[in-house]
Amino acid sequence: MSRATKLAALTAASAAAVALTATPAWADNWTNGPFTATANANSLVVKVGGTTVATCSGSTLTGTMTDTGAFSVTGATATGCGVTVTPTGFPWSGSFTSGTTEINGFKMSALGCTYTGNLSGPYTGSAPPATVTFTDRPVTGSGLFCVSNVTVSVTYVFTQP
Repeated sequence: MSRATKLAALTAASAAAVALTATPAWADNWTNGPFTATANANSLVVKVGGTTVATCSGSTLTGTMTDTGAFSVTGATATGCGVTVTPTGFPWSGSFTSGTTEINGFKMSALGCTYTGNLSGPYTGSAPPATVTFTDRPVTGSGLFCVSNVTVSVTYVFTQP
């Protein structure tokens, strides 16, 4: 075997060994256990038809995280919205995958309507903290006088103790 062929074979074998033993970035940073996600001040915004109808002064998500970036939201708050907003329908499932964060089963009630949807948005930071931005994510309202064309925007910073 020529020197160049041996070098190429050794390089390929080394790359394969590294690929097999490498762990995902999330496993190096997140741990199995609790998390808290706090919204940046006044970042929880609800719009109807593109017009802002509510801006909440605060919002928090709590739950459990796995070392792979999967999480379960088991509690939430939305405060200072001008109306009472009640998060419901727990748990909501979620994940950090390939630069995108998803929350499935998002559900909040206000003024006799319940709004549900799946939120998806990019994150920055490798893990904790990681900043997630959901921008104009559509939610569906149910109830007697609920409006349509509703979107939710919010920026959360996910941390672990």
